Amino acid sequence: IMDLRQFLMCLSLCTAFALSKPTEKKDRVHHEPQLSDKVHNDAQSFDYDHDAFLGAEEAKTFDQLTPEESKERLGMIVDKIDVDKDGFVTEGELKSWIKHAQKKYIYDNVENQWHEFDMNQDGLISWDEYRNVTYGTYLDDPDPDDGFNYKQMMVRDERRFKMADKDGDLIATKEEFTAFLHPEEYDYMKDIVVQETMEDIDKNADGFIDLEEYIGDMYSHDGNVDEPEWVKTEREQFVEFRDKNRDGKMDKEETKDWILPSDYDHAEAEARHLVYESDQNK
Repeated sequence: IMDLRQFLMCLSLCTAFALSKPTEKKDRVHHEPQLSDKVHNDAQSFDYDHDAFLGAEEAKTFDQLTPEESKERLGMIVDKIDVDKDGFVTEGELKSWIKHAQKKYIYDNVENQWHEFDMNQDGLISWDEYRNVTYGTYLDDPDPDDGFNYKQMMVRDERRFKMADKDGDLIATKEEFTAFLHPEEYDYMKDIVVQETMEDIDKNADGFIDLEEYIGDMYSHDGNVDEPEWVKTEREQFVEFRDKNRDGKMDKEETKDWILPSDYDHAEAEARHLVYESDQNK
């Protein structure tokens, strides 16, 4: 079983991409996932809306309830959705709820790690607490056996921690710590996702990603002479779509457009659909 600190260090390096075999495509692009794998057809069933509103796992729990129990539980959820407590659920409130329900696995992940780092149990995690738990036993060893450069990773983590820490007190609330561990989920953290991605890929450190760096990040020749078809396609994608200004390399904005595309907002569309169908007096 991987040690927690080792896991977090790997997470620090791998947040922006998924590791894969040399001949398989490594995907750094962050797409908004579908709200459900069910067919969205109200004429057949409301299973899609059920999953979208509750999250797939919670929806399974509701399937075991009686209609009375389900209605009572839904009433309690509506109270949570109605953030301003005016007695009405707006499209905006519903959109926020759906996003939260769909990201439950992220909040569960943070909850599971929280007590490891909140050493003084004050409901907050300081940078010192995170650093001591994650790096404390390694910083005295300038040449660790596993080859990790812990000091370099700590500098990178500290930069991300400061970015997540909105009020600049170097103490993270649970929401700020969530932004630190999962920066791709927060708009104000997207620049750090782009920066870390570019640092990973930009091997000559010129501040740009050229074609060979782009391909080299996804694919290792590993002695193979012939590239898979998908590699050839990615070369074409780089020239045609990634390098928008045709200067032979990607800058920060072009990299951001690549890894953080403006996808169709499934939560917004579902919130609009639910309000339209439920708002009887229009």
